[in-house]
Amino acid sequence: QSHRRNGSWSNYNSLQLQATKRSAFGLSFLTSYTWSKTLGTSDTAGPGAYAYYAQDFYNRAADYGTSSYHYPHDLKLTFVYDLPMGPQGNVFTDGAAAYIMGGWQVSGILRYRSGAPLRVTTGGYVSDALFNPGIRPDVVSEDQTVSSLGELDPINGTQYLNPSAFDTPPKTGNNVPERFGTAPRWLPRTRQFALLQEDISLIKRTDLGFREGANFEIRFDMINFFNRTRWSGPNTNVTSANFGRVFSKGGGPRRIQLGLRFTF
Repeated sequence: QSHRRNGSWSNYNSLQLQATKRSAFGLSFLTSYTWSKTLGTSDTAGPGAYAYYAQDFYNRAADYGTSSYHYPHDLKLTFVYDLPMGPQGNVFTDGAAAYIMGGWQVSGILRYRSGAPLRVTTGGYVSDALFNPGIRPDVVSEDQTVSSLGELDPINGTQYLNPSAFDTPPKTGNNVPERFGTAPRWLPRTRQFALLQEDISLIKRTDLGFREGANFEIRFDMINFFNRTRWSGPNTNVTSANFGRVFSKGGGPRRIQLGLRFTF
C-alpha cells in the first residue's frame, strides 16, 4: 500500500461580511455572509485522503479541484426582538395586562446556503490494474442539468442531471479502463439544492419577585418555521438507469416544541 500515501494540499479563500445592530426599541440582530471557494486534492486526512476519490496516485495534481465542503454562498441572520408590551413597552404598561402581556420576546435564526457539491461516479471497470479505488466518468458538456424540473416523482424519479453531459471512458474487452475520466472529484458548478431554513422562538419571561433573578419562562420553538422542503440529491452513477434522477425530498418538516423553565 505504499502508493497510498497521505500527502495532500488545499486552500480556502473567502469574503466575509458581518453586521451587528442593537436598536433602542428592543431589536438586535447579527448578520453574516460568506462568499468562498475551497479547493484541494483531498477532503479528508488519514487513509481516506486518496483511498476513496483519487484516480491517479502518481499524479496527485490531477485531483486538484472543488472540495466536498465547498459552499459558495452562506448567509446567516440571527435576531432578537423584545415586544413593546408590559412595563418596559408602549402598551399594557401596568396592571394585570402588563403582567400577562409583558416579557414576550421573538428570536430567530435564518440560514440560506448553497447546495452541497455533487460527485459523479461510474462502474463496470477493473481498477486494480491502476492501483486506485475507481474511475471517474467523462464530462462532455457544461449543460449538466435539465432546463425544467417539473414535479417530484417519487416512483420513477424526476430528472435533474443531464445524462448526455456525461459519458464513460473507453475500456478493453476485459473491462480495464484505457484512460482516466475527465470529471473532477466534485463538480465545481452543478450542486444539490440550496438550504433555506428559518427557526423561530417565542419566549415569555415573568419575574417572580421573591428574589433577584427568579423568573418563570415559557417558550415555543418552531424549527423550519415556513415548513420548507427541498429535493434530495440525485443518483450520481452514470451507469445507473436512474442516473440524474431525484426520488425524495430532504430536510425535516416543521417541528414545534413547548418548554417551561423555572429559574430561582
